Amino acid sequence: MRLIGAVLGLLAGLLAGIGLILASPAAWFSGATPLPADLAPPKAYRWDDFRGSETGVRDLLGIGGRRPGVALFDPALAHVRIGIITLPAGDGSPAAIAVKISTISESNSLWSARLGTADHWSILWPGTGAVFATGYSNYWSLVRDSFWAALRGGGRELLASEYQISAAPPSGQATGVTGSAGRYAGYAGEYRESLFPAEGGPDWTLALQVTPPVLPAR
Repeated sequence: MRLIGAVLGLLAGLLAGIGLILASPAAWFSGATPLPADLAPPKAYRWDDFRGSETGVRDLLGIGGRRPGVALFDPALAHVRIGIITLPAGDGSPAAIAVKISTISESNSLWSARLGTADHWSILWPGTGAVFATGYSNYWSLVRDSFWAALRGGGRELLASEYQISAAPPSGQATGVTGSAGRYAGYAGEYRESLFPAEGGPDWTLALQVTPPVLPAR
């Protein structure tokens, strides 16, 4: 009985400690600042097939184990996630093919309200051009809400319908469209990502806005 009591006390203490961190004003206000959502019409996609790290709390804190069938072979890539994504274009245009590579941020911590990834996109429109973009995603709000939902005995129905995960990077590095080719050569722009929790796996949207370079006056 003493052993059971000790285990239960340990679990209760652990949950209480995590709860205090999640409820702490330092955690609520010191996280990476969300970016304005208004940008461009979003394109829906899913990470149905990917390789590498997942986006659970253990993985985002850098303590997740290598999971068979998902992990990349090289130990140096233990905290990297990569996938090939189709972005529908609409209006009869060909879909864009994208490769997204995400790396777990070294600055992640529960206390600082940062559970993020550095994201790198390579998006190709067949026969048209390509853009390269870099950003930062913070999953803090989703993790926080998931914890409270679990304590209340609920599931995804207690979560927000949408989480805008694109945020200002904690290190201040440049984000947005960082390179372009083909028809989009010289273009600059921004992008935003949102996550929609779903029972069959989360849905995502990407809003990308690129602006052509200003032509010099003749």
